[in-house]
Amino acid sequence: MDPVTLGILRSGFRAFCTESGALLDRIAYSPTISEGKDRTVTLHTPDARMISHGELDMCPHLGSSEESLKAVMHDVKQFRKGDVYVFNDPHRGGTHVNDVKFFRPIFIDDELFAFVMTLAHWSDMGGPYPGSFNPRATESYAEGLALPPLAIFKEEKPVKEVFDLIQNNVRAFPDRYGEIYGQYQGGLLVENRLKEYVEKYGKKTVQTSFEETMNYSERLFRAGLKELPDGEYEFEDYGDKDIGHAQQPKIKVHCKLTKKADNVTLDFTESDPAPVAAWGFSRVGLLSAVYASTMHYFPELTPLNNGVIRRLNILSKPGSCVDVKDPAPISGYCSGAYEKVLGSAMGSWAKAFATVKPERVNAFAENLLNIVTGGIHPKKKRQYVSYIWVEGGLGARSYKDGPSYLQGFYIGKARNQPIEVHERWYPMLYTDVEIVQDSCGDGKYRGGFGLQRNFIVTADTTVSEHGDREEVTPYGLAGGLNGGPAKLILNKGKAGETNLGVFVAGQKVKAGDHLTFYSNGGGGYGDPLEREASLVLEDVIDGYVSAEKARHTYGVVIRVLDEETLKYEVDHAETSKLRASLRRQQRYKTGYGEGEMHPWGKAVTVAKKSPR
Repeated sequence: MDPVTLGILRSGFRAFCTESGALLDRIAYSPTISEGKDRTVTLHTPDARMISHGELDMCPHLGSSEESLKAVMHDVKQFRKGDVYVFNDPHRGGTHVNDVKFFRPIFIDDELFAFVMTLAHWSDMGGPYPGSFNPRATESYAEGLALPPLAIFKEEKPVKEVFDLIQNNVRAFPDRYGEIYGQYQGGLLVENRLKEYVEKYGKKTVQTSFEETMNYSERLFRAGLKELPDGEYEFEDYGDKDIGHAQQPKIKVHCKLTKKADNVTLDFTESDPAPVAAWGFSRVGLLSAVYASTMHYFPELTPLNNGVIRRLNILSKPGSCVDVKDPAPISGYCSGAYEKVLGSAMGSWAKAFATVKPERVNAFAENLLNIVTGGIHPKKKRQYVSYIWVEGGLGARSYKDGPSYLQGFYIGKARNQPIEVHERWYPMLYTDVEIVQDSCGDGKYRGGFGLQRNFIVTADTTVSEHGDREEVTPYGLAGGLNGGPAKLILNKGKAGETNLGVFVAGQKVKAGDHLTFYSNGGGGYGDPLEREASLVLEDVIDGYVSAEKARHTYGVVIRVLDEETLKYEVDHAETSKLRASLRRQQRYKTGYGEGEMHPWGKAVTVAKKSPR
């Protein structure tokens, strides 16, 4: 195929998926979509293979879209023009019930030509608690409404029975109209843009470009694999605990990556059995998480499509924590199993890349915190549900500090939800949003810093949080230390202060109570004693690192000349003595917690090669 035409069409497919997502943002009512961009648009061939997706789409969504469409195609025997199907079964679709997918078949000359998926995170899909997150669920029935493929629009007209079914099972249903019609219009936009391409370039040319787009990605991926040394690379990561189990053990995710020539297998069969409580995910989620880890190390493959997917051989054991079976609970998949598969797979890729492309190696990032509040709004006198996340620190790179106040690797396209919007929509009043001092994973290059959001609830509220990494924090690499923990504190600094943890189900709080959410700091890279003293000094002046930590962890002695005007300086003589003394000591405990040296991460070392 003419490479210029292919380049135009390949870029065009992504462009109109991006345009569709932007339209959904504008139509949606919920700040989760309009501000946070928790949505995705994908384009597929008639046999479900993904061709492209938008610029700001979420890895868990787009990575599960092929298998979700296959489930719809299994159930729907005949597709018709103008029909749109809704689907959110978490076991067949790989995410959770909040991720509601609309599939629209696109016809050209009465022939099924393509599909478009528009997905949005709906703030509530029923269940015992507002927001549908239920960390203590032991069955998926306690996590909200799971829809099999149903026609929600027929011949472009809404199907009342399906609307009624949803309305009778979810909270704050009027707010969902924005998502419903945003997803509907987003799919219609993709159909219209694709028809414009067919009219301009011809049906056969566009069909050929579908195949060549995927073939191009496959060629790039195979070429990239050939640059890596053959071998087996293993890494292990853990979830904090199975809170449904009497002993509340940690949950292991083990990845063995085997690379030979341009073939690669990622084997997760040594991972732990499925937990009792909601933490694991189905095999569809596993596939999606592996795609995300791979794309992180091969950014030139963007956008993800079937050309990459078909080159990955992924193994799992049915009934394990990365391949749970219905009716196992699954609402916490993204902060639980998804994030740990990503961590273990990225750790394995890091070992493979360490000697040939060290600039792509980095320590791990903050864990997603799913935070939900809900109740009756005191002014509007109607139900509300808020869905909030907290940005945090990313892992240090092998040549540079990790950035702060960003989303983790797999939801990096999500955006900050402004506090002004939250205060307008929900009964909450923010007091401050600020850095968590000393939360970075320390190293020659430190991780990014965690963030804390503080607000007062101005009405009686139910709070749930589904998170992780309060105990097993983001890992460091090559002698770098693990990052700081995630937390949820009720009434910090007051009588009755309570650490609610990161697995909170339906906690009742009263008007006037104060909530503080802490996100993780990212893991560090390299020995902290090798960090330039001037960089430590800069972090102390900025208030990011305490003088105490500078001394005890980095071995840097800082003299205060004038605290009021922030005049500090490094005492180089004392620093040299202190660092020499610290090097003779067994300074860091090996472990998975804050400030410890990850037992798998410490073995990752890279070639001394500049990324520039």
